[in-house]
Amino acid sequence: STRKESSAASDVYKRQDNMNYFIDNNLVERLQCSLVNGSGVDLVRFDKVALSSDQSFLLIARLLGDKGIREYIAAARMVKDKYPNAIFNLVGPEDPSPDGIPISYIRLSHEKGYIQYHGGVSDVKPYLKGSNVFVLPSYHEGMPRTVLEAMAMGRPILTTNVPGCKETVISGVNGWLVDKESVDQLVNRMIWFIENPDKWQTMGDNSHQMAVEKFDVEKVNIESVSYTHLT
Repeated sequence: STRKESSAASDVYKRQDNMNYFIDNNLVERLQCSLVNGSGVDLVRFDKVALSSDQSFLLIARLLGDKGIREYIAAARMVKDKYPNAIFNLVGPEDPSPDGIPISYIRLSHEKGYIQYHGGVSDVKPYLKGSNVFVLPSYHEGMPRTVLEAMAMGRPILTTNVPGCKETVISGVNGWLVDKESVDQLVNRMIWFIENPDKWQTMGDNSHQMAVEKFDVEKVNIESVSYTHLT
């Protein structure tokens, strides 16, 4: 748990919002700062894969409330009322923290057909490959690795307009940003994806290009080393 918190804190520190906070409050000089795009993504392992024709969505996250899992399930239930063939995959392990979502709630949602829960897995790549739109309705993030991996594989992104997540999406270009905790906005954008399958490929291509240009782990490592040498 401590290691996860430390990693998250490191990612949070790198975000533009927090860097500006430190600068604006005279905690550091601007010349002392350099923004790194998270820990990057391995573009060789997470290579671009063709989209399929099904109406499939995917959320990968630990079963925590602040990952937006309840909103994802609520939106899935509403969308399936109109589009019963839509598929809402959920991948992620249980979490014992106070914000953890009871596994009974997840299993019930699976049994009722709102989602397809696949549990915790050691390799997320097959699930990214098998879904068309990646969703992360998180309340806050560092730089979300799962989003970067989905972008590298050429998936459109639906995520929240919060620090960390918002750096991965240009709305209307490679996906959409919605307000955190807004089930209605999630529903509207999920339905948009279902009703506009001709837009998936272009958005997925744009996601992949952004991953190459901004989040390639090789480039991120070089930038990190260069800044370390300068300081």
